[in-house]
Amino acid sequence: MGRRIIRTALLSLGAGAIASKSAAVSESNRGQLRRQARQTSSSSQQQQQQGRLTESNKSPPDAIDEKSRRFFKPASHEELYLDMRELILELNVDMSMSTTMAPEPAPVQTSTPSIDCANAETCANRLLEQIFQVSERVGTTEAQSDQMSPQSKARDWIIEECDAVTPIEYCGETQLILNEQRYALAVMYFSLGGDEWNVGSNPGPDKSAGPGKWLSGLNYCDWGSEITSANGSYDQMVCDEFGNVLYLNLQSNNMVGEIPPEIGVLVYMESYISFFNAQSGPIPTTLGLLKLLETFDVESNNMEGDLFQPEYIGLDGLTNIVNFRASINNFGGTIPSDIGLWTRLQNLWFAENEITGTIPSEVGYLVDMEAFLFYTNQISGTIPTEIGNLDKLYWLDMESNQIDGTIPEELYSNLALETLVLKNNSLTGTISELVGNLNMLTSFWVSFNEITGTIPTGFNNLLSLEELELQYNLLTGVIPEEFGNLESIAFISAENNMLTGTIPSGLFSDNLPGLRILYLNNNRLTGTVPENYGRSPRLQDLWINDNFLTGTLPSITEGEFLFLEELLLQNNELTGAVDVSLCRILNTTGGNLGRLDADCQPPAGGGPPQITCNCCTTCYE
Repeated sequence: MGRRIIRTALLSLGAGAIASKSAAVSESNRGQLRRQARQTSSSSQQQQQQGRLTESNKSPPDAIDEKSRRFFKPASHEELYLDMRELILELNVDMSMSTTMAPEPAPVQTSTPSIDCANAETCANRLLEQIFQVSERVGTTEAQSDQMSPQSKARDWIIEECDAVTPIEYCGETQLILNEQRYALAVMYFSLGGDEWNVGSNPGPDKSAGPGKWLSGLNYCDWGSEITSANGSYDQMVCDEFGNVLYLNLQSNNMVGEIPPEIGVLVYMESYISFFNAQSGPIPTTLGLLKLLETFDVESNNMEGDLFQPEYIGLDGLTNIVNFRASINNFGGTIPSDIGLWTRLQNLWFAENEITGTIPSEVGYLVDMEAFLFYTNQISGTIPTEIGNLDKLYWLDMESNQIDGTIPEELYSNLALETLVLKNNSLTGTISELVGNLNMLTSFWVSFNEITGTIPTGFNNLLSLEELELQYNLLTGVIPEEFGNLESIAFISAENNMLTGTIPSGLFSDNLPGLRILYLNNNRLTGTVPENYGRSPRLQDLWINDNFLTGTLPSITEGEFLFLEELLLQNNELTGAVDVSLCRILNTTGGNLGRLDADCQPPAGGGPPQITCNCCTTCYE
């Protein structure tokens, strides 16, 4: 979504209309920023992936066995779980024998027993035992009794591979380990409505399907496709040279259902991405088993439950996590103090959920944080001063929460900040002159709070500033002349404050070539409309209504106000006539001006109107 400005809100609708317009601007900008941030992260991840695969090619010949031993994770409670490798060596019985038969004592072995790798029944029993162990490990043993569960469907599907033309291998230690992943991926397919996926679906499933189809008879590393989208190309699944799943990218894939606990089997996985789907249910606690996980992205789904669970946020949790994105879901719970253990975190996004509680001071430990987004939740309390420790932070967005107190001075020490959004909370106090230190800032939104004091002259230093939202506060004093130096500014909204003084003529100079929106309405401004107001080269909206402006509205020359769409003048003390030069730029005469409001309505008690206007779209008394 590119930036768009909603300019159809009538002043008569009041604060609600302006709030809706402002929200449209904000949400449009956020969408663009999120895409850019995610693409940057994805590009970095692909480079890291290539580097890892290159390094893995240098592994010695015994690396496969070593990785296999490290990958296979028997349960910590040996009395409850069996290690399949021990099972292979210890059992010397026909695993297909009837459970009603009393087994003969096994003869004493003088060497490692041979395994009948051609016996389909031995294959089935071995796979069943392995699946049972996996189910115990991730807590889904009961699901094995439900023939309609994803676990049962995956179990039956993988057992059928024992009778395939090219049967599944089950003898080698390495293959046993890979079979766990094959089973886990099959559970995910059935749990997330794989038959209806946009990419990778394989109804049936068809074992003879080619690459790019899940649950085919091929190596599961061939199930993923290379996908090309408007934002570039990516692989749906990436494995290392040993067959371990490293990356799953299932974004925008029409996925419906819950992420199964079996995701915890993919212990080498470093990235799970599934935004823009309809996944539901909670985040499985087995996510904490993925010690190498760096990216978890489930934005824009229908998921619920506590967002931060101790199984994956504590000391034994996702301590390698770099990107954790869960915005636009239905998650609840609070932000635990253990969030400070995620010291590698760069992106923490959980906007548009139902998170409550306060911001813990432990966020100050997240010194690598770059983007912290939690707008539209129910978070209360104050902004902790420790947030000033995040010197890599470039995007902080906490709009529409219940945060109170003042803006801590420490916040202005985050010199990398580009986007700072504090709007629609209950913040008090003033805007510090230290805001002038944030010379990387492009967006500063502090509207819809209870901010007092004057507008700092420090804004003069913010030559990269594009958007400034100050509306609906309790600001006093004058509009700084220094605003005329904001060479990158495109949007200034300072309406509904208590500002006094005159409108600086610098706001309409050639120094502000990109200014498109200027809202100064509903203040206490005095003086005349600057003579040069028509010189603003790109101005689209000029709202100066509901002030105490006097004098006559200046005329404009040909070539001025070429892009002007809204000019609101009503409820001032302006007199005289609206010059015909303004009438010539109406959209009914070839221009763009669609709204021209003034005090051109004759008084109810009789007499001439305050302003004479032959082309105004709306007249006020």
